Amino acid sequence: MRYKLLMLIAILLLGVFATGCDEKDPLMGAWVEPVSGITIEFKEDGTLVMGRGNVSYTMNYERQDPDIIIFKGSNDGTVPEQRMTWKVEDDQLLLTIDGVGTVFNRK
Repeated sequence: MRYKLLMLIAILLLGVFATGCDEKDPLMGAWVEPVSGITIEFKEDGTLVMGRGNVSYTMNYERQDPDIIIFKGSNDGTVPEQRMTWKVEDDQLLLTIDGVGTVFNRK
């Protein structure tokens, strides 16, 4: 009886942990800044696509926990990296660079 109870608890805990692993990363996906129309799409492979209208630019980004993103302007360093903080709340992404924040809405 005791063995069965321990097995049941173990199975329940495993289910809870497995469910927690499936949580979607809140940063991933497409975002739009409502005033300028600039879009950003974060991809899980470490790239992002930033654009407006018919013009877009793909670059790499690096995440530093818990809330830092570094946009890699170019692979050779000719375009400097941009370091910013981020936070997602209620389908809004707040990016802050040098104390200036910009809000993007989930697209």
